[in-house]
Amino acid sequence: MRRDGQIVPVRPKTFDLLAFLVRNPARVLSKDELFQAVWPHAIVTEDSLTQCIRDVRKCIGDEMQSLVRTVPRRGYMFQPAEDFASVSLAPATTAVVTGRTPEPMVAILPFHINADDATAKPLFDGAVEEITNALSYFKTIAVLARHSAFALAEHSVQDIWATAERLGADYVAEGTVESTPDGYSTRVVLSETASGRRVWAHTFSFQVSEIFAFQKTVAQRIAGALVANIESAAMRRISPAPAANVTAYVHILRGIALLRSYGERVNHEARDHLLKALESDPDSGLAHAYIALADTIIGGYSSAPRSVLDQARDRALHATALSPDEARCHRILALILLYLSDFDAAAQHFARALELNPYDADTLAQTGFFEAIRGHGETGLALLDQAIHLNPMHPTWYYFDRGEALLVLGRYQEAVVAFSCLPRKSGWFWARLAACYALEGDIDRAQRCAVEGRQLEPDLTVQAIVADLRFERVEDRERIRSGLELAGWGASETAG
Repeated sequence: MRRDGQIVPVRPKTFDLLAFLVRNPARVLSKDELFQAVWPHAIVTEDSLTQCIRDVRKCIGDEMQSLVRTVPRRGYMFQPAEDFASVSLAPATTAVVTGRTPEPMVAILPFHINADDATAKPLFDGAVEEITNALSYFKTIAVLARHSAFALAEHSVQDIWATAERLGADYVAEGTVESTPDGYSTRVVLSETASGRRVWAHTFSFQVSEIFAFQKTVAQRIAGALVANIESAAMRRISPAPAANVTAYVHILRGIALLRSYGERVNHEARDHLLKALESDPDSGLAHAYIALADTIIGGYSSAPRSVLDQARDRALHATALSPDEARCHRILALILLYLSDFDAAAQHFARALELNPYDADTLAQTGFFEAIRGHGETGLALLDQAIHLNPMHPTWYYFDRGEALLVLGRYQEAVVAFSCLPRKSGWFWARLAACYALEGDIDRAQRCAVEGRQLEPDLTVQAIVADLRFERVEDRERIRSGLELAGWGASETAG
């Protein structure tokens, strides 16, 4: 590292930590995220991280801790000073877009609910998701993704406003729920992040069966409070409610939550809930779409048998017929079509999903992944970075999709950092690292990754890995094949 033109000796892990901080400016990085980025293959204590932070501050002259800030109970944040350009590092690896959208961004936080009310919790968590989804239809508003909004709500009251502002949220909407003899009373407050000024507040009383009307009304009121000329016709054209039946709705919410989680048989449990949703509401397009997704995941994603993918595609097509204006149905159908290598049809449905919901972070991320594997790396990476901006506390699969885009672009070091953030280290994971290191020229590390991967999955072949890439261009697939062979993966197969 150079500081003020002078070479500063830095330990490898200290440099890795500094690089990761610098490439993620103005963003709170949890200790777990830092462990994954700097020590992806080792178990270390918090003392190691604390010492590494001390070394970072020392080497950049940050004795006052104004550049690398400690965020109590959460992690660390790099806040660059105006003159920090005098420190030079290698090309960026995991830069996160920090530019703000021109539209006002709002975060819909989970409602405050009595912990003893087991029914209200999933119902109103779902209501928040549907309000978020409904607001995304207004092209003059950006909405912080649900995943990030819920993570934001976990912070203390004293820190939530500063955190919301760092995440780019100009406004925060909060709600308080109380049970009534025949339903619920909910007060929703919209506040400006910078000043804490209350922009709008209203109390709604409604029966459980009126939950969908409540969601739609809240979305419209928030939009009306933020923007003078809202595209009201867009909201009238669609209904944010995923089903006409509350029982079905609750099962859908539980199914989606399970699909987003990790664990033994969680996807099978999700499918069971979604099937129960169809028992109550056979015409729920969203339930059909998520069953198609669950079947695809259980089958092995792109490695699922053709019969499974065909059946999932047909169910997803049925979902879009039942709910033609539901962006999530089109997104799931597009993903399945991608796994079937029907690129043109997938492109149409990804485009339709973005048209219907241009600020849905998951749709932006998956569309970016799709563009990247078609060979449009820069376009794909831009969409993925936009998704990360809307959902900075995003699910871990964003790292995989971003890694694939960087792999296509030949930015192998950056791809390694993205892949290394994944929590599960499978043979497929080690294969991608092996290819990246080999193509970067680090054959020794590539070979070590190949050994790790082959030990985990001895039957995993180069041919299977390359087929799983789903890259449309032959040259992209062959480049990865050559990287795997340089890493010795093919030699291991021959030896076996």
